[in-house]
Amino acid sequence: MITDACVFANQDQAATVRRLLLTGKSCGLSRMVICGTAPDIPDSYAGVEVLRGRVVGKQNGKTFLDTMKKIPKGVVVMVYVGENSFNRTAITTKGVHLLTGIADLPKGGFDHIVAKMAADHTTGVVIDLSRIIDAKGRRTALLRYAEILLLHRKFRFPLVIASGADTIFGIRNVEETLALCSLFGMTRAETYAALNGLDAVLSPPRPVRIVEDA
Repeated sequence: MITDACVFANQDQAATVRRLLLTGKSCGLSRMVICGTAPDIPDSYAGVEVLRGRVVGKQNGKTFLDTMKKIPKGVVVMVYVGENSFNRTAITTKGVHLLTGIADLPKGGFDHIVAKMAADHTTGVVIDLSRIIDAKGRRTALLRYAEILLLHRKFRFPLVIASGADTIFGIRNVEETLALCSLFGMTRAETYAALNGLDAVLSPPRPVRIVEDA
């Protein structure tokens, strides 16, 4: 399912949630994760499925765990990355689906150990397109995303793509997404896989159980 994994919709924005979803529909999206404080978020609109999302910022261990306990079930939880020790805690915490903020990490800030853990726990990593579009941080974002892509190819943790939009103008269609992702070396097949990557995170494959006859 072609998904934008993070669109912000707040009460004080000019665009309503339904306007954002209509724009998503016109961009070829079939699902959007809506974060923010906007009221009256529908389960679907104009053929676009809606999931509620929550971005959790950098916190110390106890505060982070307390925050996680207060998040209701059914919400897609994105945790802003920090030090590797925090990232490892986030990955192993029940209810965490995605790691975001990769573009703000220093070089090597997401190491191979965290990458392996993300793969083992089917925790996704967000490619936030808004960080590529922002001219101030574009170069750093492209470098970090290229590093993440290499780790993804080695360890196979899920990648997902988000526009990070907070207006209708920030939502990207598939062709724009393909072009932006090609800037850091992602192939068309990898980009389509990442656009569909949230399914693997929300419904990870279960190990096969061998049941013996009695």
